[in-house]
Amino acid sequence: MRIIGTKALFGVALLSALWAATPVSAIPITDTVDPSPDITVTTSSPTSYVHDITDNGFVVGVDDITSATVAIHLEDESGGGSEDYTFVIGLSGQTFSSNNVPSGGGGETQTITFTVPSIADLEADGKITIQVTSTSGSFLFADSLLTAQVTKGTPPGQVPEPSTLLLLGAAFAAFGWRVRRRS
Repeated sequence: MRIIGTKALFGVALLSALWAATPVSAIPITDTVDPSPDITVTTSSPTSYVHDITDNGFVVGVDDITSATVAIHLEDESGGGSEDYTFVIGLSGQTFSSNNVPSGGGGETQTITFTVPSIADLEADGKITIQVTSTSGSFLFADSLLTAQVTKGTPPGQVPEPSTLLLLGAAFAAFGWRVRRRS
C-alpha cells in the first residue's frame, strides 16, 4: 500500500522547512519622544523632532515595517481652545491638520496612521522627522509615541534557527528512508 510518494514527501518537508523559517507575524517596536519641559509651539516657532526605532530593535535593511502610527499629545497653553495646527511626517510630507486643543485636563492626542511613503521613509533608516506647526494660537507639545509593526528578517549569512535545521534534517532522513525502502 503506497500512502505518499517520495516527491510528495520531499515537497511537504521542504514547505515545512520554509514555513518554519518565515516569520509568522509582525511585532510592535515603539519609540517615545517626551521633552521636559513641554515645548511651546506658536505660529512663529514650530518644533521638529525625530523618532528613531533603530535603538529599540529595528535592523535597517533586514526588517520590514508593515504599518506604523504616531500618537502626538498636545496640551492647551492658554486655555483659549482656539488653536489650529498641522503635523508634517517625514520626507514624504504626509500632513495632518486639526484645531482646538481642549483646555484643562489631559489635552488631546491625535493618532495618525502612516501612508505607504511615510512607512518607506521610516524603513529606509529607522528614523522619521515630525514637524508640529501652529497655524493659529499656541499650545504645548507634550509627547509623541511611534508604534511600528515590524516583521523581523534574517540577516544575510546568519545561521538558521534550530527548528528549521531540525525540519530540514527530518525531511532528508525521510527521503533517505524512502529511497532505501524502495531498494
